[in-house]
Amino acid sequence: MKLKPALAASVVISAFLFVSSLICLILQPELDRIKPIWEASLILCPLLILGSYLTIKGASVRTALLLILDILFCGSVFYLSYSGALNPDFIIKRPLGVGASFEYSFLLPLLVLVASLLCIKDALNIVYGYTARGREALVFLGIRMSAMLSIILLGGILFIIIYKGIWVINWEFLTSPHRRLGQAGGISTAILGSLWMVLGAMLISSPLGIGAAIYLHEYSKSERLNRLITIAVSCLNGVPSVVYGLFGLAFLVSLFGVSLISGSIILGLINIPTIILTSQEALKSVPNSLREGSMALGATKWQTIRKVVLPSAMPGILTGVIMGVAKASGETAPIMWTAVTFTASPVQMIYGVIPDLFQPVNNLNYHLLNLIYFLGAWDVEARAWGTALVLISLVLSTNLLAIVVRNHYRKKISW
Repeated sequence: MKLKPALAASVVISAFLFVSSLICLILQPELDRIKPIWEASLILCPLLILGSYLTIKGASVRTALLLILDILFCGSVFYLSYSGALNPDFIIKRPLGVGASFEYSFLLPLLVLVASLLCIKDALNIVYGYTARGREALVFLGIRMSAMLSIILLGGILFIIIYKGIWVINWEFLTSPHRRLGQAGGISTAILGSLWMVLGAMLISSPLGIGAAIYLHEYSKSERLNRLITIAVSCLNGVPSVVYGLFGLAFLVSLFGVSLISGSIILGLINIPTIILTSQEALKSVPNSLREGSMALGATKWQTIRKVVLPSAMPGILTGVIMGVAKASGETAPIMWTAVTFTASPVQMIYGVIPDLFQPVNNLNYHLLNLIYFLGAWDVEARAWGTALVLISLVLSTNLLAIVVRNHYRKKISW
């Protein structure tokens, strides 16, 4: 579609306002340099849109009123910025001073972002002449922008963590225990503690979750029982993790003390509902014709499940295990009272291979939490960002490895 120069220029300016304001919202940079450009754009873009609108024949009063309201909003944002009413000292606080406060570095990019969206909407409406195609284009644009926003937010979070944490990453940081309450040393004990705890959780939850899913879908004949168990599992999946921690404190700590096995059991219990639900869906995706063909050839029920159903459902089952790994790696509340300590004691090994299950261990989540507590009191901010980077890297690496294994099994499936 060929656009008129004025309308094309308004689309370009609107896109610039959107991208630049979104970046400023995420990164929170100084706004002194970009502020004049925003002010000029907030004047020029509505004028170009208004000029393009006047060339439309048969425009309704309703569309004219909506366009005027959008132009007035852009003009208000320009006035607040240009007059100095919205300046670096501007801040909005809650009446009692409790809760979030909104400052200039957040409010101005937010207002510019809204103004850019209004300009994009008006420009698209003018392009399509305020027809149904224009509304359809707006809906599709909103869907695409939602997907792009998710990617931008994830990329922004990763960029900030990498940018602020990469400078502290070195061999000593990764291989030595922390000293002086995290002000020196590294995070080796936290890394090992996290790995052993997640491994223990998966060893507990994977057989139980997959076994329960196999029973519910392949063996159980009572639909009422299946529905009841599925509802119970779904409810367990929504229970806050801190409740699991309270359960572990009341029952597991009295048996095993604050230890690696207590934390692994708690994380395993948290993962079981996720693995059951995803494994059930994976088993449902296997065509019944495969089961019937196997049984017709003389295979037993278990042989059919082991040789036909499970290999076919393995990609979906591994997806549930992947989600369990990510969930176990990110939990802090349930292990605070059952498994972790902030001491730099290394993980004690039996015969150099198996960890002592009855020892408390350090953990990356708990280590990062303590470093956050110390912010402002000690110089630990750089090490906190470094710990966050290592934690994110371990989670992503584990997921990547599991995805590779899942894709390997998926290539073998054919029906």
